[in-house]
Amino acid sequence: MQNIRDPKFSRVAISCQRAEPNDDELKLMIDDAIRQIYGPEGLRALVKPGDHVTIKTNVVCCWQGARGEKGRGVITDPRIVRYVAEQIREIIGYNNGSELKVVDAVFTPDPNPSGFDNAVGFHYARLNRVPDNAVHEEDVTYDYNGDGILDGTSGARLVNVDAIDGSGRDLHIVELANGRRIPVAFPRFLRTRAEAEAANDGGDWTDVFIGMPVFKNHGFIGCTGSLKLHYGLRDLRAWFGDTGRRGHSGMYSARKDGTFAKADAQLLCDYLTAQHKIRTYDFVLMDCLTANRRGPCSPTGAVSMTPDPDEAVDYFMTNAILASKDAVAIDTVESTLGGYRYESIPLPRTAAENGVGVADAAYIEVDGMERFARHRDYLVRTYGPTGQYPLSSMGDPDVVEDPRPRYSVSMDSFTTEPDADGLHHVKYTVHPAEGCADPQIRRVDLYVFGALRQSNIGSELSGEFTFKHSDYDCFNGGYVVGVISAWDDMFNCVNSSTEFFIPPDGCED
Repeated sequence: MQNIRDPKFSRVAISCQRAEPNDDELKLMIDDAIRQIYGPEGLRALVKPGDHVTIKTNVVCCWQGARGEKGRGVITDPRIVRYVAEQIREIIGYNNGSELKVVDAVFTPDPNPSGFDNAVGFHYARLNRVPDNAVHEEDVTYDYNGDGILDGTSGARLVNVDAIDGSGRDLHIVELANGRRIPVAFPRFLRTRAEAEAANDGGDWTDVFIGMPVFKNHGFIGCTGSLKLHYGLRDLRAWFGDTGRRGHSGMYSARKDGTFAKADAQLLCDYLTAQHKIRTYDFVLMDCLTANRRGPCSPTGAVSMTPDPDEAVDYFMTNAILASKDAVAIDTVESTLGGYRYESIPLPRTAAENGVGVADAAYIEVDGMERFARHRDYLVRTYGPTGQYPLSSMGDPDVVEDPRPRYSVSMDSFTTEPDADGLHHVKYTVHPAEGCADPQIRRVDLYVFGALRQSNIGSELSGEFTFKHSDYDCFNGGYVVGVISAWDDMFNCVNSSTEFFIPPDGCED
């Protein structure tokens, strides 16, 4: 047990609402999520003038979905990509060596990322607002005119990663904690500026790497997010011993009857982890506006095969945005938003074991206290009765039918007068619900004026916090006011029913 604010904590932000956001509301949600992570500076805390910035998006299967819904629940919403890219352009500028790319693989070696003859390219990736299969000006598009530049005002260059052959990739042999040595042919432009300067080869680099995944179940590994998003950086072809996307590394294909032939999914987790050990994201903004229940596929088709091009994708509206600096932490939280036990998802666990990030609820702070759990409870009440929530069991995750908390928290006592060492004591108890032997508590927090100050890590159901009044006196001689919050393994946050009010030392209450 620790009575400190642990420096190993990773923070995950959530911005959400119950109604589907319109375009202006979505911008406010994005701003809110970024502000939770970076404070009032926003992206200026991450991106600097003259930087080379790469955004990895998800446009695979953009042709899937019912008419009027092409790509919905499948690709990263272009409104998110365009808005963030425009903010970044304002920071990096145009004329000081800056570079802004939006990248993904589009299943062809053609350098043109937006060919009109490529149904899975950036041209066809859009928010389909006109109910047919064409691309219209009324749609919100990535590249309406097919010029290879992201629509909007950012001027971001669209890049087809499948056009980068062996001459634009470097071989990395990554040794994992399990002893496996993984060959990865990684795109050279994703190296750091320092690495490019050391190589002195005139090639490109990336100062800031941003991931924009989509909230999905995954038929191979249970849940997909920012860690799986790296798979689009792997070429279709084989280079230097890296067998390429068609080589799969344990990722198996769909049979014609819609079922899957299972292989060793751990091989896929190992490959993706190796990619992230070479370079992971500096920042992740996850599109959780929709919840795709069956991964990137339509219900009866796969990535490159579907019997009906207009078959509806199995998704529902989630109306949320997640954000984090930690790709593992955000995927861990995402999995519980879908109604899964995160420990059953092998990819975040493998990445955490190899030092990529944090996959333990005890060390992940979800901003906004109970906001995350309240939004998930809304999903339970809205979609549970229809059988859509939790997400599907494809990929063998442990599904939690009712992820709501099974405990309450009481503040047992607090001292208004300091002890001989000048310390105040706040004691608490976590009470399991009737019939619940173990509420799976991972951490108990002390919040003062809405800010996390101390944490007791572990599953103990009673404890205390100690502090001096001056430690948390935000008003120079005012009261110190706070609550106790307990977190479980589903990122439920339950607050004590009462607050503590500790007057200034020596003040009679």
